[in-house]
Amino acid sequence: MPKGHELSGLVKWSDRDDWRDLLDEVFDHHFGPSFDAYGIDFDKLEELIGETDMNSLWSCAFEDFLTRPLSDEDERTVIDDYLKRRGWKETPSTRRYMEALRDSVFSLHEVSGIVAGQSMLARDLLLGGDPVEVTEHAATRMLKDGDRIGGRIVEVSGRHRLAGGVVVFGPAAADEVLGTIGAEMKRLGDEISGQAVSSGEDLGGMDPRQIGETIYLMDAAPEFTAIWLDHRLKGRLEKVPPPRFNSDGEELLFHTMSYPLTAGVSEDAIRGRLDALPDLRGEDEFVWNWIDGEDEGRDLASGKLPQVRDGRLHMELEDGTPVLASIELTPGVLLLSANSKLRADRAKIMLKSALKGMIGQPLVQIHTYEELVRP
Repeated sequence: MPKGHELSGLVKWSDRDDWRDLLDEVFDHHFGPSFDAYGIDFDKLEELIGETDMNSLWSCAFEDFLTRPLSDEDERTVIDDYLKRRGWKETPSTRRYMEALRDSVFSLHEVSGIVAGQSMLARDLLLGGDPVEVTEHAATRMLKDGDRIGGRIVEVSGRHRLAGGVVVFGPAAADEVLGTIGAEMKRLGDEISGQAVSSGEDLGGMDPRQIGETIYLMDAAPEFTAIWLDHRLKGRLEKVPPPRFNSDGEELLFHTMSYPLTAGVSEDAIRGRLDALPDLRGEDEFVWNWIDGEDEGRDLASGKLPQVRDGRLHMELEDGTPVLASIELTPGVLLLSANSKLRADRAKIMLKSALKGMIGQPLVQIHTYEELVRP
């Protein structure tokens, strides 16, 4: 977390159990592709780009998290949750700023009319429209007319201001944003516009094309991060070629098998059978990792850590134990995941024997590594 962060109370709230998984997921979407492509981590990235830019990217990712609903079934954002329970601790202006952030989108802006330490004009290059005057103190001392910045512009009490996550895009990076994200925005805008015309739906005077473009931007912030990082890192680091094999030298083919539970079979009965298997380690109450039978550890294991070494993908527990497959018990369905055909076949035999009569025939999905990591 950057020092002196304006949203410090909200940052602390985000570390609660209810929100930790979503926060980790959003940060992984922002940084994971670059970490995988260049074989780096957060510490190495900060070493390469410096603390200032690292803090800016952190803020970009965190502000993206602030806009995300908890789940498909629960549309609350962490801002909704925080303001309901702890909003009384914040000033009215900070509460309004949080609400504006919650409803914002990340976009690419061209700045002009800079008055150092006071304000600037910003024109949205993706959504279009006239430039707006933005009250901004720090950034206006470093930017120059014509710079293109990625960030969120929010309106609070009738004034526009920049959110904390702001990065400058060089000419090539900005052109890539306009060419890739801009094209996808247009595609979705055209699609929704066509649907509105076909259905005759009354949108209250709103432009259906701009609605579609805005909807696209609501989820696009990680794409900006990936483009910015790629242009900063390429030339300084060689990209790591995607792995082709797992740790046993088998071709990577990610199998996910969904087994329906047989009618009348309880989750407790499934858990009891899986807990009794000597080659399974429980990660939590509903997740087991299938490990090498030579490993005798039976303690509760922490999460899996994927690593690429010598062109091979290694899935290991934090203690270094290799993971051959993972099993997750969800309501009514048992999920088996393995990263090669041979491992999947072996795991299927293990489950068929251990859970005979308790699970049905699985639905199988198979993906390559490239398909899984594709943005």
